[in-house]
Amino acid sequence: MLQYLIRLDDLCPTNDIDKWQRFFRLFDKYKIKPIIAVIPDNKDPKLKSRGKFNSNYWPMVRGLQSKGYIMGMHGYNHCYVNRNSGILKMNKRSEFAGLPSQIQEQKIKAAAAIFRREKVRPSLFIAPAHTFDRNTLVALEKYTDIKVISDGLLKSPYVRFGFNWIPVQLSEVEPKTENTWTFNYHPETCTDSAFDELEDFIVKYHKHFVSLDDLSFVNYGWVDFIKEKFCIYKRLIRGYISFLLVEAEKIPT
Repeated sequence: MLQYLIRLDDLCPTNDIDKWQRFFRLFDKYKIKPIIAVIPDNKDPKLKSRGKFNSNYWPMVRGLQSKGYIMGMHGYNHCYVNRNSGILKMNKRSEFAGLPSQIQEQKIKAAAAIFRREKVRPSLFIAPAHTFDRNTLVALEKYTDIKVISDGLLKSPYVRFGFNWIPVQLSEVEPKTENTWTFNYHPETCTDSAFDELEDFIVKYHKHFVSLDDLSFVNYGWVDFIKEKFCIYKRLIRGYISFLLVEAEKIPT
C-alpha cells in the first residue's frame, strides 16, 4: 500500500502568511489534511523577522484545526540551545535534546498550557530540527495527551517507547510505489519552483494522501533498529564526505 502525508513546519505569528496561504488553497482544493507544526511561543529571531505580527494568529490556527488539519506541537519557543543531535542524529542543534529532564518538562508543560488556553488540540509532537531524546518523551507523557511523534527514518509508521511514530523521510515530493512517506515543507523558504513541483505532484497523486486515522502502526523491533541505524550513519557519512570535498576545494593548488 502506498500512502503520502505532508507536513508544514514553523507556523508562528510572524509568518509571511501569503506563502502559507498558497499551500492551504492547494490542500483544500484536493481535500488533503496536512500536519501543521505550530510553534506555541516563538522566540526564533529568524522566524520573527519573516513578516508582520499577525494579531489573528490563534483564531487562524483554530480555523485550520476546524478544517481537519492535524495540529502538531512544534517544540516550545523554537530556540536552539545546544548542539545535541538527539535520538535520530539529524542535526547538531536542539531545543530539547541533552537538556536536564526538569528543563524539558518546563518547556513541554508551558507549551501544553498555551495550546489549552487557545483551545488548540495538538495530536502529535514535532521537535524543531528533528532533535529530541528520551527525556522529551517522558515530559510529553507527563504533561500532554500526545501519543504520536512526527519523526523517524523508516518506511512505515511504528510503535517505540510507548509512542506511535510517523517517519519523516523527504523534504520534497518524490514518487514512490509502496509504504508510507511524509514530505516535510517549510513554506517560509519554499521556492516557487519547489511549490510548482508539489502542485504538479498533488494533481497527479492526491488520492494517495492520507490522514492519521488511515495509518497502521507496527512494533519497532531489532530489524527496525538496524535499518534505522543504517539510515542514520549513511546520512552522517554522506555529510562528512561532502564536508571533506568542500574543504578540499579551499586548499590552494
